[in-house]
Amino acid sequence: MAYGDAGLAHEHWKTFYTPEEVAEIIAAASSTMIVAGHYPIHVRLYVRALEAPTIIMSHPMLPYGLLLARLQLPFYRAGFNVVQWDLPGWGQSGGPRANCPIPDFIRTWRAAIAFTRGRFTGPLYAMGLAEDSVTCYYVGANHPDLRALSLHTLHEYGDPDGVHWQGPPWLVRAKAIGVGLGARLRPDLALEAEDALPWRAIFSGPDDGRLMRAFEDDPLRVRRFHFLLVGSMMGKVAPPVPLAQCRTPVQVIASDKSSLWPYGMNVRYFNRLGGPKELVTLKDSDQWVYTREFHEMYANHVIRWFTAHGAKTEAQ
Repeated sequence: MAYGDAGLAHEHWKTFYTPEEVAEIIAAASSTMIVAGHYPIHVRLYVRALEAPTIIMSHPMLPYGLLLARLQLPFYRAGFNVVQWDLPGWGQSGGPRANCPIPDFIRTWRAAIAFTRGRFTGPLYAMGLAEDSVTCYYVGANHPDLRALSLHTLHEYGDPDGVHWQGPPWLVRAKAIGVGLGARLRPDLALEAEDALPWRAIFSGPDDGRLMRAFEDDPLRVRRFHFLLVGSMMGKVAPPVPLAQCRTPVQVIASDKSSLWPYGMNVRYFNRLGGPKELVTLKDSDQWVYTREFHEMYANHVIRWFTAHGAKTEAQ
């Protein structure tokens, strides 16, 4: 890590934070790299102690890791280690921009868990955010190294509700066929990022407009979602561990007004989970809000769940 840059020499990331937060990020974070398949993967570390409980997390498919430090810092303040990695093709990781399919994400989750188990001796926990919640479950369910999971949405690949914002089920199925053909015939085809996801569902707070404009200018943000990636999200792939057979404790934090993933979809899949579970409902909330208060509220739910499943920190 270069001195004083939190792993990113460009200054733009600092516009998302207060000067005090910037100083805390620089003081607390270090960075390294792992390799997953053929891609170098950027990893951000917040380290308390080798024996402390550790949370492994990636990020949703619009921002990247450094733009979610307000979510990472509360875990570090509470005494957890945090291992946060950028998806292949996203943020500071290698790979074609927004053009790595879901199997690459799954491979990287496995590599990140293996890296973390080799580095830390305390209990491990995994946290999935937005789209990445699904890959987190696909890899994390019944994983012998993970004590518990916390997810922001839960569904199976191929369910039209998993890309609810793209239209009704019949239209989503038609789009899936078209995108799949396009990915094979014209791998250069892509959707503009603004058309692929409704940004206002993520920057949904009344004061998030400034941050959304800052994100538009971010040099590392995704510009286009390629059909290879989109098609892999729409294609039907069953989870390796059926929900009824999952014995890993799973927390689902669902926004009841999310315009991305219907609350009813999350409840439907949550009810199928066969092991210990908890459903947390974020009332009157779209998918995400970029305030410090929202991030800390979200983190507190996760900390409580992981603590109930064996996470003991010096702070506690």
